[in-house]
Amino acid sequence: MTEPLPEATALNGIYLYCLARPQCLSAAHALAGKPLAGVDERYPVTAVVADDVVAVAGEVVIGDFSEQNLQTLSWIGERAARHEAVVARTMAASPVLPVKFGTIYRSRDSLMAFVQRHRKNITLGLDRLIDKSEWSVKGYLIEEDARQIIAAADAEVQSRRAALSLSPGLRYLQQKQLDARIETALEAGLARVKQDLLHSLAMRSIDSATLRLHASAVTGRAERMVFNAAFLLDPETLPDFRAALAQQQDAYQTIGLALELRGPWPAYNFCPDLSEAQT
Repeated sequence: MTEPLPEATALNGIYLYCLARPQCLSAAHALAGKPLAGVDERYPVTAVVADDVVAVAGEVVIGDFSEQNLQTLSWIGERAARHEAVVARTMAASPVLPVKFGTIYRSRDSLMAFVQRHRKNITLGLDRLIDKSEWSVKGYLIEEDARQIIAAADAEVQSRRAALSLSPGLRYLQQKQLDARIETALEAGLARVKQDLLHSLAMRSIDSATLRLHASAVTGRAERMVFNAAFLLDPETLPDFRAALAQQQDAYQTIGLALELRGPWPAYNFCPDLSEAQT
């Protein structure tokens, strides 16, 4: 695993998985022992050492990362899983700064130049993430159940329902108005719930980040995703965080909100900004 990384050819590039500390290279730790299958299985995962920073990397064929392949889920899925496996194994022995899938440098020298330019931020980031990991909390809502709960608790809605016209045309308009009132109440209630939930959990974490919501086509769930956030935790904060999340679940399950905690993961959402054009 610690074999020197060869200089890339004109057709090959240097693929970066993550940045770590040298302890990940020892025989007792992650990157020693059984070889890892990298994003490109034809080339081994290895490491480039620059003093106290290790760039976990490997060769890839640059042409494989074409726009067509990068838009093909079947092509990305398997390789993204290998990427994550390399980062996870490194994380078992060292703090890591994970790098997004598809980060490629033209040469070993350009990778080393990147590390040297950002050495201060890389070092500070690795120091900050010692014994810490990322956890996610996602919230899913069965919307129809929530609407029924809101309608049942709203006296005005119940009164207007009881007074619906017998005329089909007028009744249709009145029902549309009721539906709009319920929908407005639902969105307002969700905004308050999300704000309270984030505040409660953020207080019990080292750092937090709100993430974009995904459609059912992405989540694979029929319920609507209404909350998505990442939290940076360590062994000391995790128990209190779990307890607070359980309390929040108890408080909001009456409106049909289900909260899901997943982790630990590398801290993808809590890394210093090292973005730049690759050379």
